[in-house]
Amino acid sequence: MKIPVKKLEEHLSKDFANLYIICGDEPILVKEAQDQIRSKATSLGFSERKSITCSSKEDYAEIGIENNSLSLFSEKKIIEVKFSKQKFSKEEIPILTNVCSQLNPDNTLLLIFPKLDKKTIASPWFKSLKQFGILIEIWPIKSNELIYWIKNQLSRYQIDLSNDAVQLLTERVEGNLVAASHEIEKIRLLEPEGQIGLNEMLNICSNSEKFDPYQFIDDLLAGKSEKSLRVLHSYKDDGFEEIFLLWLITKELRILYRAKEESEKGINPKITFRRLGVWEKRIPIFYNSINRVKINYLRMLLSQASALDLLIKGLRKGDIWQELTLLALSISGRQIISPKNIKLLVDS
Repeated sequence: MKIPVKKLEEHLSKDFANLYIICGDEPILVKEAQDQIRSKATSLGFSERKSITCSSKEDYAEIGIENNSLSLFSEKKIIEVKFSKQKFSKEEIPILTNVCSQLNPDNTLLLIFPKLDKKTIASPWFKSLKQFGILIEIWPIKSNELIYWIKNQLSRYQIDLSNDAVQLLTERVEGNLVAASHEIEKIRLLEPEGQIGLNEMLNICSNSEKFDPYQFIDDLLAGKSEKSLRVLHSYKDDGFEEIFLLWLITKELRILYRAKEESEKGINPKITFRRLGVWEKRIPIFYNSINRVKINYLRMLLSQASALDLLIKGLRKGDIWQELTLLALSISGRQIISPKNIKLLVDS
């Protein structure tokens, strides 16, 4: 059975299945769906949770072992399995279909896939999974739908923003749900009383540099290594969301790479920066940064950011904050990333 993600809450209020399959690349929406299912499971007495990241034969075998094993205290269990790839081998497919067809009634199995192509979705083995549970395909929110998603989140947390303030927040996050979620969380922490208007929202958006990741990015581009490192350490101590920081860094790296690429064709980088939406007051920072690095180095930084994205999603092993520090210092001018480093990170 397949249901849209917006109908998941309604479904869970009436029913609960032994198998849920989530497919999608929008991390915030995937996490929301996962949290909804987990919350319902907890309310029904599923007090034990097992997480598996599937990347080897042993991991696939563990799914079956966990499904068949009995809890020491006879507790209901939710088994969450994350997959990093879109294609599955002839050895892996039977394991998944067998487990899903023989689910332990005391367990709920939650399979979390990345975005799958039409061929995989239409394949007989994947169709068979849908017969045993609920499929939830998650698609990115369209730009014209983002404001409604933000309003829904604000309502959920009982945050009252004026229409102008909501519009400012929507424009600030530039269509990125991770960024929107972070900004809403920042407002929650302020515990505002009454409605937040445009002026109050402007003050929130221009918060002190310690908590303003946008200022942190500008410091990186300006080559302020020591200051950036101190701020990064404070983010780690404060439990700052790594994926939001990575999104900001990657976005600016892509702009730099595009401008550098076009500058080699004779196009003034300032023209490219304006076309890509860089604010006028930030153009000097970008311009100075682009003169410090070669295009091959920017390409390596983007590769490092991609490897870090896999790490944050749990699809490779490593120290997230150590690698964020490595990436940040490299952007700020300390060229400590080499092709060998990148190969090791990507291969891992």
